[in-house]
Amino acid sequence: MNNSKKIILHIVTRIGILILLLGLVFLFWHFTYDPHKFCDENGHKHVDGGLGFFIILFLITQMFYLGLLIEMIYLFVKKQRILAFANLGFLIISLCIVSICMFLIN
Repeated sequence: MNNSKKIILHIVTRIGILILLLGLVFLFWHFTYDPHKFCDENGHKHVDGGLGFFIILFLITQMFYLGLLIEMIYLFVKKQRILAFANLGFLIISLCIVSICMFLIN
């Protein structure tokens, strides 16, 4: 029973870190993005902030997954195989969810 609590706490912490990172980027974008930044009195020119937002979120998730992979290797070396397999399971499940969403979008 103690191992399951340890695994659940480990996974919830990793999910919380990812949500915190993505939430901070969203809040920064929401409060600093101005689509009318380059508008003048004669023209109405919008800038595409959604693409930059997507690229930054993509890079943050890639760095998060790279950190998760490095942590998984570190946990295997430290002989904490249960937490390493929990990281591996989280990595596989989240990538499957992303793949399914991408398939459904197209």
